[in-house]
Amino acid sequence: MSTREKLQYALTFITDLISLGCSVFLSLLIFDRVLHLVPDFVHMDKIHFYGMLLLAFVITFLGFDQTENIIRRKWMAELKIVVLFNVIMLAAFTALLVLTKAAMADSRYLILSIFISNMVVMLLLHQYLKQHLNRSKVMHNLATLVGVVTTTDRVEALLRELGRDWTKSVRGIALLDGGKDRVGTKIHGIPVKVAGLDFVDWVRHDSLDEVYINIPYDTGTSLLPYLAELESMGVTIHLNVPLIEKLHDKENQAEAAWYPHPAKSIEECGDWSLITLKATQRSFSDTILKRCMDIAGSLVGLVISVPIIAITAIPLKLESSGPLFFKQKRVGLNGRVFNIYKLRSMYADAEKRKQELVSKNEMNGLMFKMTEDPRITKVGKFIRKTSIDELPQFYNVLKGEMSLVGTRPPTLDEYNQYESHHKRRLSMKPGITGMWQVSGRSNIEDFEDVVKLDVAYIDNWSIWLDIKILLKTVLVVFGHVGAK
Repeated sequence: MSTREKLQYALTFITDLISLGCSVFLSLLIFDRVLHLVPDFVHMDKIHFYGMLLLAFVITFLGFDQTENIIRRKWMAELKIVVLFNVIMLAAFTALLVLTKAAMADSRYLILSIFISNMVVMLLLHQYLKQHLNRSKVMHNLATLVGVVTTTDRVEALLRELGRDWTKSVRGIALLDGGKDRVGTKIHGIPVKVAGLDFVDWVRHDSLDEVYINIPYDTGTSLLPYLAELESMGVTIHLNVPLIEKLHDKENQAEAAWYPHPAKSIEECGDWSLITLKATQRSFSDTILKRCMDIAGSLVGLVISVPIIAITAIPLKLESSGPLFFKQKRVGLNGRVFNIYKLRSMYADAEKRKQELVSKNEMNGLMFKMTEDPRITKVGKFIRKTSIDELPQFYNVLKGEMSLVGTRPPTLDEYNQYESHHKRRLSMKPGITGMWQVSGRSNIEDFEDVVKLDVAYIDNWSIWLDIKILLKTVLVVFGHVGAK
């Protein structure tokens, strides 16, 4: 963790703890002292109740990714995080009260009041924390002293980025392509100390902890003497990498619309320094949280599915011969092949008859879709429309081959025809539901549009997005929207 991450982690923890304390006080004041809706409990029951509340808070806080720079979070993003945090904490708290048979578990007014109040108080305190971090003289004293070495066309953007990090205090600028007349002028309030290549002498004599070098170069050979001298001074050096910059270039992105916005990391492998490009980057805590949600959801789903499948099996078997369950090879995470399970909605010879119907495919691209598919049974039409045929996939989720929310898993035939950018949609586990399912799937007739939706999901993934898609899925299923 960097200095910023450590300090913000501690300050956010303290702020959120204060928020919870204020919410408890306000709730007790209103529902106990004023409205008298909280029954009298013995001292040990209260200790138990507030102990479980504190434990739920700590579990939820540790489960969240707290390394993000809170200063850069916009108001709406902050609201989403606050609501999600409190919903998860409420679920954890409720589970702890039930499991430990707490006497105060029946205090519904108090519990709901605490969490609703906490959403408001936490949001306000987070806004205050942001302002405090930016303006506090104490925090300014903790900032590292930074020098910037760059060119005229890059300086303003770099200063804006550094200005968003309260742990960086920029002391001066060296403009490599500037004339002598630029020395002494200011850019965004920061003085230009050097013009030309004489920046090493400035770094040597000024009070600097770090130097940011952001310049255009090809091989970087001409930079080596300067880097060696700066490193010998003991200052921390941050050097831009032109190859990575090309991935963010607007023209390149326009030509290669599917190119990812990669996360970057540098590692040592023997005598080589390697830059790692990864399409998506998720924290360990996010991965664990998503998997826990999958396990819990799949267990609940399987319990609910058993009676529904049992009832559906009777007319399904009576209408057509063949197995109750349909098993098919599908392609999952990064090309892994697995068996997907569904309730059979077609006649037993459906796969053989598919080749006869290829000319009637309504999709542009690699997927096959046909509105009046003669291979689908009458019962099959019903279970497809209601998504009952998807219920056995909860078993795939429990096994870890799929997720509750993800991308659509392609068949082997589709996968074998993939172009490079198509495989990007397999960089996350496939899901029972996803962006395609809640975006009117039967109205989408171009496979590239499906890929766009899947890539948008991957690039913008969060637990909050998963919850949003799950809620939309319920509305789509009960509204019979998009399923044919």
